[in-house]
Amino acid sequence: MLVAGILFWSAVLPKITSKRLSFIMISLGFNVISIPMSLFVGGMATASPTSTMNDFWIGFLIAQATPLLVLIIAILKWFIIDIRKIKKRVNSNN
Repeated sequence: MLVAGILFWSAVLPKITSKRLSFIMISLGFNVISIPMSLFVGGMATASPTSTMNDFWIGFLIAQATPLLVLIIAILKWFIIDIRKIKKRVNSNN
């Protein structure tokens, strides 16, 4: 919880907002918060004596699906924005 709080707090810092990393920091915070719940769900998926490690990972990834998807979207959005900035700089210099 402390790490998630630090990530949420640092999302509003001027250095982070100038690099447009706020969305990534917030999605990382949600990801950190959801990890204990995901571990619990994965552990409960392996409660049966016949379950395997694959059952744990399936339960874990089902619980982490939304936070991981939001994090991937945030990272891709950040890269797309960064690429567009670089293209604008190159075009304005020509």
